[in-house]
Amino acid sequence: MRTGYVIALTFLVLAASVRAGPAVTVSVSPATIAQGRTVAVTITGDLPDGTLQVRFAGRTWPLYRASDRWRTYLGTDPNTAPGARAIVIELVDHDSVRVLARRTITVRGVPFPRRTIVFDPETLALLTPEKVAEEQAKVAVGLRVLEPAQLWSVSFQIPLTGRISSPYGVISIYQGASHGWHHGVDIAAPEGEIVRAANSGIVRLAEPLPLSGDTVIVDHGMGILTFYMHMSAIDVTPGEQVLKGAVVGRVGSTGLATGPHLHWGVRVNGVYVDPLLWTR
Repeated sequence: MRTGYVIALTFLVLAASVRAGPAVTVSVSPATIAQGRTVAVTITGDLPDGTLQVRFAGRTWPLYRASDRWRTYLGTDPNTAPGARAIVIELVDHDSVRVLARRTITVRGVPFPRRTIVFDPETLALLTPEKVAEEQAKVAVGLRVLEPAQLWSVSFQIPLTGRISSPYGVISIYQGASHGWHHGVDIAAPEGEIVRAANSGIVRLAEPLPLSGDTVIVDHGMGILTFYMHMSAIDVTPGEQVLKGAVVGRVGSTGLATGPHLHWGVRVNGVYVDPLLWTR
């Protein structure tokens, strides 16, 4: 009778262990953010076979292997709803999805300002559905392959010295209608001023675009990209590896622009965040 009891107890302990799943440690930082900021998620532990993914803000986010751990960065923007938001770590194995851990962060809303822009008729004529589709297609081709490993180090640097003429997140009004929010910062500077890479990475796109003008996109790994737009000249080529501070182009007013400036943006796994926050 006692032997049967021990066997039954052992079975219950083993079953409980299976139900508990693998032990993982999840670090989420910071726990409270404003719209436009980025959250770092790090996972360590003895993980079984399968594909790790993170669910946050209504979509899934990739995870990247970094030495003995997994890491990803979650971007927020003006469309990220304020309040308590869940971060769910999942393991996908064939057709099954298992929740490994849950965390919660708080997103604070930001009162982003508005701006009214006046384009001359020739510049405004660029803003057509056909031109928008053409630009999106070119960017998609350039970003088909991205580097999973981290290529940057320490903080990012602002690409050039100048006045911030339009901040991140500002709502743009022209032709009497709202045309969404600003995906980066505009830095006003003289025509021809040198533009430098904000950090080390691989050039994925370097060509004129219909709306963004002469544009360079640098891949810094782990889904982190920087955008340099409206330039008058491009000094790099696709596939080229650049170091932090390398010259990538020159300030201009090409594309949909009202004067010489650099539009500088940071995209985190598909979400445009406030680039200035990556310099701190």
